[in-house]
Amino acid sequence: MSIRAKRIDGQTPGGKRAILADLLPLDTPLLVQIFPAYACNFRCRYCIHSVPLDQRGFVAGEKIIDFDLYRKCIDDLAEFPQKVKMLRFAATGEPLLHPEIAEMVSYAKAQNIAHSIDIVTNGSLLTEALSLQLINAGLDQLRISVQGLSSKAYFDVAQVKFNFEELVKKVRFFYNNRQTTKIYVKIIDIDLSEREKRLFLTTFGNISDTIAIEQLTPAVPRIDYSKLTEKSLSHAKHGKGDVPEGEVCPQPFYLLQVNPDGNVTHCCSMETAFVTGNCRSEKLLDIWQGKKLLGIQRLQLFKKKWKNRVCASCEEYKYAMLPEDLLDLQAKDLLKKY
Repeated sequence: MSIRAKRIDGQTPGGKRAILADLLPLDTPLLVQIFPAYACNFRCRYCIHSVPLDQRGFVAGEKIIDFDLYRKCIDDLAEFPQKVKMLRFAATGEPLLHPEIAEMVSYAKAQNIAHSIDIVTNGSLLTEALSLQLINAGLDQLRISVQGLSSKAYFDVAQVKFNFEELVKKVRFFYNNRQTTKIYVKIIDIDLSEREKRLFLTTFGNISDTIAIEQLTPAVPRIDYSKLTEKSLSHAKHGKGDVPEGEVCPQPFYLLQVNPDGNVTHCCSMETAFVTGNCRSEKLLDIWQGKKLLGIQRLQLFKKKWKNRVCASCEEYKYAMLPEDLLDLQAKDLLKKY
């Protein structure tokens, strides 16, 4: 099957990863994730948005991040010694629900604080006008998560009535007008047949720059993922069953996430694991260098994540990390640096 897009199953869309242990400690996070909107127009069965609000843990105290607060965060990032590798609009919600998402991209681009600015979206809210605004704002990469290959499949997975053909048209329009913006399209393999995999590749393989079939990740402890798939989740790690399990979560060592309420956390868990600061009253550089984050990092290196309630039940990091992220063998030596 011939397609123009580069297929990257089992890889990260950010490109080849360096050996994390060799880089630590970092003076600047590799990834800063902005959480624009704690809301979603889909209720995908594998996501926390399928769980009733009263059954979720604490995520964020606001639905939408205020633009003035966002502007302060970007200005704070300019104070780090280096540019962050990636500024990513994502987390537990649909970024395109934020009414100023294009302006947010434009402001970050103008401040030149990141090598790449990415948005992770379900793509459903793209319009021709918004697509052009994001492209003209300087967005580096649009990552679109496809939830099915027909309107019926969308209803089964995302639990909404949705016109799949309209999504294809939206992706095609973005691709044809993308200028320097790259498009990454992926689908989660929830028991996809070989015919469905081919259909995905032929549908999007010539209207995207990179494409992938990803594996289902058990990101929400309150969801029984065994009921969603007949496949073994032990082989879900980026599509590779040969990634060894690690006790040390790498995320606190390279990531900061800013939630809509200004809370800053150290991971992209679908429940706020620990608040290391709030950027309304603190600078991000001070939070990155602060005692609260250091405490979380040392907890991981001592392999005592069970002392944090959310970390104790989290399995997501085991499926999200690649071999380059493993820190277990270097944990004792790294403790001397932290």
